[in-house]
Amino acid sequence: MSSRSWACPLCAGLGVVALALLAWVWIGRGDDLASQVRQRSEADGARILSAAGFPWARLKIEDEVGHIEGTAPSLAERAAAFAAAGSLLMPMMGSPGVFARLQDAQTAPLPSLPALADTAASAPSRASAARGEASTPLTAADCSAELASLLRAEALHFRLGSADLAPQSAELIQRLQRTARRCPEARFRVEGHTDTQGDAAGNQRLSERRAQAVVQALVRAGVPAHRLRAQGLGESRPLDTADTPAAHERNRRIEIHLMDRPG
Repeated sequence: MSSRSWACPLCAGLGVVALALLAWVWIGRGDDLASQVRQRSEADGARILSAAGFPWARLKIEDEVGHIEGTAPSLAERAAAFAAAGSLLMPMMGSPGVFARLQDAQTAPLPSLPALADTAASAPSRASAARGEASTPLTAADCSAELASLLRAEALHFRLGSADLAPQSAELIQRLQRTARRCPEARFRVEGHTDTQGDAAGNQRLSERRAQAVVQALVRAGVPAHRLRAQGLGESRPLDTADTPAAHERNRRIEIHLMDRPG
């Protein structure tokens, strides 16, 4: 009896040790696997950016955040690289062990200062441009057409599944507000649209929040709040009814339309 009572606790103790060792091995393998996934993704990201015309840009992944790093030859190239990364690296986002969002960690030289002789002559026009003003006013119809043209040429981007405007959209917001301020009597409806993926009610709420986020960004940029109204239309007005990634991307959009009368 005594030998049997000694053997059972010993077996139990050895079993606990064995389980602990097994868990330690698997945890270590999990960390190694995650590290390998990140390294492969960083290498793939660098190749994708290089092929897109940004050989100086690279991807560094830390704590589920993808940092776009590198020394850009200009501020314009820096903005273009980050915008391209947001589109080209989108398939990696949300994948286990990769990253959930992008941040701009690039550097770029500041633009050169103008010659002293040109500074005094151009100071008034530059001050107007900084305030979002323009020398030539537009009619309400022309203003609306210009806003639509800007949004066709470049889409406003949001963080994945949220109403937070992505950093690369800041410049487009400035162009939109400069155009809107050239027709000070016009009022506009900012429409949010989504694709057909997911729940329709959830898409409706997301479109409303995104439209409101754009209104708030334009107001912060200098457009009077009483000239703007946000409206979410969810997935009700798709531009492309195909069930493809390209169609879904087209349908996720912001549109700005002229309001003929208050409402």
